[in-house]
Amino acid sequence: MRGEAPMHVHPEELRWAQLNERHLQFEPLTRDQIRSIMERGRELHRWYKSHHLTHNLINLVVLIFLFGSDYLVLLKLPGVWLAARGHNAAGSIVVAGVVCGLLHCWLMYSLAVFSMHEGAAHKSIFPPRGPLSRFGHFVTCHLGRISGGVPDFYSEKHMIHHSKFGTAEDAEFLNFVTPRRYWMTFLPFAAVINFSDFLFHRPANFTRGRLITLLVALAYHVPYTYLTYRLWGGWFTLLVFLSVTQLGFHLDRLRQFTEHNLMPLDNLNGSRSFGFGFWGILVGGGPWGSPCHWEHHLVASIPWYQQLVLHRHVIGLLTPGQRNQFFIKPVIGFPILWWRLLRQSYSLMRIAPNGIEPVSTQQQSSA
Repeated sequence: MRGEAPMHVHPEELRWAQLNERHLQFEPLTRDQIRSIMERGRELHRWYKSHHLTHNLINLVVLIFLFGSDYLVLLKLPGVWLAARGHNAAGSIVVAGVVCGLLHCWLMYSLAVFSMHEGAAHKSIFPPRGPLSRFGHFVTCHLGRISGGVPDFYSEKHMIHHSKFGTAEDAEFLNFVTPRRYWMTFLPFAAVINFSDFLFHRPANFTRGRLITLLVALAYHVPYTYLTYRLWGGWFTLLVFLSVTQLGFHLDRLRQFTEHNLMPLDNLNGSRSFGFGFWGILVGGGPWGSPCHWEHHLVASIPWYQQLVLHRHVIGLLTPGQRNQFFIKPVIGFPILWWRLLRQSYSLMRIAPNGIEPVSTQQQSSA
C-alpha cells in the first residue's frame, strides 16, 4: 500500500517453523473429518447468506453492548467506590481506576478485534449490499481506529495470511515467533513506538491512515477523559487512560503469539482454538472476537457466531489426541500452552541457530 512500510519478513522464523514441522508428532484431520466440517460449514454459510437482516441485528446488538458497557464502566461503575465530584480516599481511587481501566481496555480490545477482523478484513459485520448496509459497513470498519488500528493495512495483510498461510508470502506469519520479538512488545508504549515489528494492526511508519486513526481515537477518548475528570477526578482519569491503556495491545500480542505458534504449516491443521471459556473470552476478545480461531481458518466464510456452532460440531469429530493439539484444557490450559511455546521456541533456537539444522541432527533423523 502506497506510503506504508512493507511488513518485516523473518526468513529464519520460517526455517524454524519448517524444522519444527519436520519433527512434530501430529495427528492431522482425516479426509472424513474434513468432509464433515466442510459440509457443516456450507450449511452454516447458506443460513448466513439467506438471513441478512437477522445477521445484521445480531451484530448491532454486539455494538450496542460494547459501547453501552464502556459508558457504564467509565461513568457509572466508579460510583461503587467513589463519590462523584467529591473527595475520595487514595485506596478507593486506585481500586476504581484499576478495575474500570482494565474493563475499559478489554472492551476497546474486543471492539478492535471485532471491527478489524470481522468488519474490515472479512466484511461480515454489516455485509455491504444496499446503501444502508454499505454505510454501516464503512462505519464499523473504522471503529478499530479507536484502539489504534489501521483497518485497510490490517485487512490487506490478513487476507494474504489466509491465502498464503504458512509460506514465505504469509504477511501475518505466526507459525514461529522468536520470543525476543514478543518480549519487546512489553516495553512502555510499544503499541505506538516500534520497539518490535511483532504487530499487525498498523504500519511501522507514520502514514495518512495512522493520522486518521489518531484523530478518530482522540474524538472518542477526549470527551470521556473530560467527563471522567469532572466526575471522578484527575487521579482516576490518569489511572484509566494512561496506566493500563496497553492491556488490549498485550492481549492482542498474546493471542497472536499462541494461535499458530509451533503448529503445522497448512491451513487446515495450523491453528488452535481457545474455545468460549474464560481464556477464549479474555484473550480472544469476546465471543465475537477470535476465540475459535481454528474454526475460522477451516471455514473462513462464516461469521463469528457460526464459528461457535462449528466449534461444537468439530469437538464431536476429534480424537482425544487431536483435541489436545487443537484445544486448550480449562483453567490452566492457556498458561501451560504459553510456557510450552516459550520453552520449545528457545530449545529449537539453541538446537538450530538461525533455523539451520546441524548435520548430525539431520543424519539422526534420517536414520
